[in-house]
Amino acid sequence: MAALLLLGLHVLARFVVETQLRHEAERKLDALTRGEPLWRWSLRQPRDLVAGRPFGHATANGTARGLRVVSRDDQPFELGLPVMTPLDLAHWPRLRVTMSPNDQAGELWLVVQAQPNEAACSAAAAAIPAHSEGIVIDLRHLAWRRDDGGACTPPSVVAYMLRLQFRIPAGSELELRDAALLTAEPLSSQRAAIATITSVNDLDQLASAGRPMPAAPLLLLPRTASTETWLSLRDRILARWPGAVVTPAGDPLMATTQAATPPWLGWAIAAAYAVMLLQAGLRRTHPAWEFALLIAGPLWLIAGMQWGLHAFPPAAAAFVAALTWAAWRERKDRLSDWQWFSRAPWVWLAPLALIPVAWGLGAGLGHGWAAPNGRQALLYVAWASLQQWLMLAVVLRHLERWWGGTALPILATATLFALLHTPNGMLMQLCFLAELWWAWCFLRSRRLLPIALAHAGCALLVEAGLTGGLLRSLEVSARFLL
Repeated sequence: MAALLLLGLHVLARFVVETQLRHEAERKLDALTRGEPLWRWSLRQPRDLVAGRPFGHATANGTARGLRVVSRDDQPFELGLPVMTPLDLAHWPRLRVTMSPNDQAGELWLVVQAQPNEAACSAAAAAIPAHSEGIVIDLRHLAWRRDDGGACTPPSVVAYMLRLQFRIPAGSELELRDAALLTAEPLSSQRAAIATITSVNDLDQLASAGRPMPAAPLLLLPRTASTETWLSLRDRILARWPGAVVTPAGDPLMATTQAATPPWLGWAIAAAYAVMLLQAGLRRTHPAWEFALLIAGPLWLIAGMQWGLHAFPPAAAAFVAALTWAAWRERKDRLSDWQWFSRAPWVWLAPLALIPVAWGLGAGLGHGWAAPNGRQALLYVAWASLQQWLMLAVVLRHLERWWGGTALPILATATLFALLHTPNGMLMQLCFLAELWWAWCFLRSRRLLPIALAHAGCALLVEAGLTGGLLRSLEVSARFLL
């Protein structure tokens, strides 16, 4: 059964990643078909900026109409626009900044930097007239300079930094709504199916073929490749041609877009979930219903792909509600048949036996070691303790009382632990195998801290030796695709 579950986790991860890549490609194709910007920044709250704040003597806060920025003096300040995917300034060379009418005139500069190790280029972009509702800047007609004052050719692809540098009188304000990159030519003739990219060599050959690339080529990923290979090739393609539409080979793409979920619907689901948790806590219900309620919140956030750059607030609230309910039930039922600490050496040695295994994986299949810092290690111990408390002290003991025996509760707990790492397929399988062992150790000893430390140690070793190679990363949910 464990072997079948491993295969099922692989299939599930592949299905989720393929579905997300196809949806991403279809949304991009739909935007291209309708002539909408591929790169657009909605400015509503400070968190929409890099670092969540302006750089310089200015303050920012959200309003109903946009992001309100107030200058504290007459010195320039910068607003960093997050560069989540590379920007194509060659085919989309016009920057549009939309704002509410402002009382004072001002000035705008642009700062771009392709990579962290390359020089930044800046240019005086435009004067902002008083009462302006927005400006459009053609990046091709600006006089770009380096920090030392020398002439600079702006990069055609920017993967690191794009900043808006404003200068307005002290005490005056700007209310920004959004920014977007616009194309300088119709895109109807700029889309073409080019090739299936099976390796980096295919990319190099396509780039050196001598023919100009369209703004939005359709490039297909090999059907039989792993999800890690898909994402690696996608990132390499977008680093060369940011406007490319990239998808696994298979059924033709349909130019479709998904309507955004109304905020009230997510909060209504979270509220209903909290009410059901409360009812289950106040009166006894069937163990199957309690188990379903317990896992629904975490699965909604992680397996439901609700955790990207920011967690979807209703799903995050449901996750916290599930943890709170579990802690409350633990205290209410007073089932103290487990403890954190043990003095018996074998209780520590059994779960920690996986640390040499993790080291061996890194040594045999890794690419060298990158030691984590102390703060990261301490945070991971806390995070691992929370995860193992939920999995073993709550879920496993619940299943043990419900089903009896050990085999099915261990398998179910390990499967749920793996699902909380969706859609990172290789990580899901490693977590499943590790939790099989740790769940067995817990049922033998009823001690949690040795397992939490083993979890943290294995995770840090895997991150230090396997990420970027066998593993893409340790990220889960929609963060895995970023």
